[in-house]
Amino acid sequence: MTHSTWHDVVVPVSPVLPPHRLAPRSRTRRPAVRIAAAALLVLLGALSLTSCMERSPYVGDRLWGELVVAAKASGDSKGPQIEIPQSMAGSVVADAYSENGMVGTRVTYSALPVGQFNELGDLLLEAYPNSPVSMDLSTKRNGDVVRFRGSTDLSSLTAGQDLVSLTVQFAGPISATNGKQSSDDTVTWTPDAGKVTDLSAEANYSDPGTAAFGDWTWLLAGITLAVVLIIGGVAYTTRDASPRVGRS
Repeated sequence: MTHSTWHDVVVPVSPVLPPHRLAPRSRTRRPAVRIAAAALLVLLGALSLTSCMERSPYVGDRLWGELVVAAKASGDSKGPQIEIPQSMAGSVVADAYSENGMVGTRVTYSALPVGQFNELGDLLLEAYPNSPVSMDLSTKRNGDVVRFRGSTDLSSLTAGQDLVSLTVQFAGPISATNGKQSSDDTVTWTPDAGKVTDLSAEANYSDPGTAAFGDWTWLLAGITLAVVLIIGGVAYTTRDASPRVGRS
């Protein structure tokens, strides 16, 4: 007869961890930290992009247009000539002018600072070195209004023989002028040879250096608020709601 022998088998039992060690709170907060970091990166990227897109490429007011000086064609004469000074070379170019039997020089300026624009009248002296002609230009800003004032003295020139023309394009709509408008923001004056003529124009637009600042500020505030709400929402949904030791 066979006898069965029983042996005690010891089965290891896993220790029971205290409630506060069952789910480390640091793990539940990791997603919130990651999302907060991602939101911060989005904010920084949006700030950089917004700054590049909204800020004006120019500092101060700029003007566009042309100055034409010409005389009635006669033989091989090229008419009045102008050489652009080095200080204006980046924004002003001079080309030969030939229209309606008149020849001379067409000076085209682009995004010219008002300080240099006010010096365009000096080019007239170069075009007529032997004639006491003059062109005084002044452009100033007062709030959202840009005021242009000018005066030309062409008393020494001859009507029908000489031509002087100035075209100015502002960065905003013209509200008043004594010149001839070709568009909402562009005006041309052709003062009579042999006379003294006053030029005037006013345009209404915000300073380009600060025009975009308000919109940029509001957009920044909106982005910041959105990031705060995202972080707050993530923190709330991932909060540790498990019972604390000693609490029911």
